[in-house]
Amino acid sequence: MPRFHLVIFACFLFTLSEAQDVTYTKSMIDSLCAPGYHGRGYVFQGDIKAAAFIQRQCKAKGLKPIGDSYVQTFELGVNTFPGEMSVNINGKPLRTGIDFQVNPGSQRINGSFKPYYLKPNTVKTPKKLLKTASKKKLRERIIVIDKTSEDAILDEFVKNISQNPLNAKGYVLLTENKLIWWVSRRTYNTTILDVVKDHFDKKIKTIDLAIDQEWVSNYRSQNVIAYIPGQIDSTVVFSAHFDHLGRMGMDTYIAGASDNASGSAMLLDLAEYYLAHPPKYTTVFIWFAGEEAGLVGSKYYVEHPDLPLEKIKFLLNLDLMADAKKGITVVNGTIFNDAFDRLKAINESEDLLNQVKARGAAANSDHYPFYEKGVPSFFIYTEGDYKHYHDINDVPENIPMTNYAQVFKLITSFVDAGF
Repeated sequence: MPRFHLVIFACFLFTLSEAQDVTYTKSMIDSLCAPGYHGRGYVFQGDIKAAAFIQRQCKAKGLKPIGDSYVQTFELGVNTFPGEMSVNINGKPLRTGIDFQVNPGSQRINGSFKPYYLKPNTVKTPKKLLKTASKKKLRERIIVIDKTSEDAILDEFVKNISQNPLNAKGYVLLTENKLIWWVSRRTYNTTILDVVKDHFDKKIKTIDLAIDQEWVSNYRSQNVIAYIPGQIDSTVVFSAHFDHLGRMGMDTYIAGASDNASGSAMLLDLAEYYLAHPPKYTTVFIWFAGEEAGLVGSKYYVEHPDLPLEKIKFLLNLDLMADAKKGITVVNGTIFNDAFDRLKAINESEDLLNQVKARGAAANSDHYPFYEKGVPSFFIYTEGDYKHYHDINDVPENIPMTNYAQVFKLITSFVDAGF
């Protein structure tokens, strides 16, 4: 075969291998976002089922467990919404996650209620607030607060709304903002709903609610841990959280394709790479649960490490890997300057990403408990045009996976160069 054709063929094979990596990663994202895993949260043991899926992948690849098991179990308290989730305003049913969302700390509630529109002057001072709270009729009402009015008095009142200052049945907060959900590890003594203002009739006359809720005080979740033996005893750790927000009622779950099925799938892809390219360092992969509940799994791990933390040369925590159109941001990049400079130099020499941006320390993902223990660590996330985050539209069919192969190449080149 002529040399020119050999070059073209080699380029084709390289491009094909990159495409296969993305295809494999997307297939893993699809699996982790499947309805049977219920958003990888705390309803119907979605996180446990997803952990079992990851374990099966590790075992099938030949990754080794540390000890007799791939899992590390821990407990947490969490508020859940496993059953009915019905909101009707003026007889019109609202769509979960589109027209409304329940505040994750809310209590269960069932019934038909009249609204009470809260005016700023009724809570302007502590004396007026007390007078308003003393009205007996409020105890059977849903308080409606129009946050779109941008009133400073009401904004200040809303900050303490979880304490139920008016002793009401519940609260409806009218908003123009995007609905972003989260996980709560505590409960309030009331129910709070965020409702998109322009999705219903202008004036609320009736509010019908049927919201099931269950507090679970000792929910048992799991981290998944596997490794590839290295040529030396020192360790490199790749981590990602696999949990997400779970179900907001029986009929709606938050899939979390970008956050963080994408990072979890990349760890499986990295495992395949290092199985094919035996690493210098013992290479550990940790899929954390409980990240969305406050870094619970990673905090537990650093207090109960399977391997000595002092042997970790570097930890790379990967989250939000779905769109690197603009590049990546590296948390702790301004802390571990030499490592960041080396990462940036690799990116420039290999012409991979438009931007590799440094950021300071932040307790915003599972790298942070390790960083607090003195482990050199980066938290890497991608930046692009993808905007779905903690909402019902963060699904596999929406994520572009832009520049996935370039991010993968940058990470492996950085680790393979050594520390």
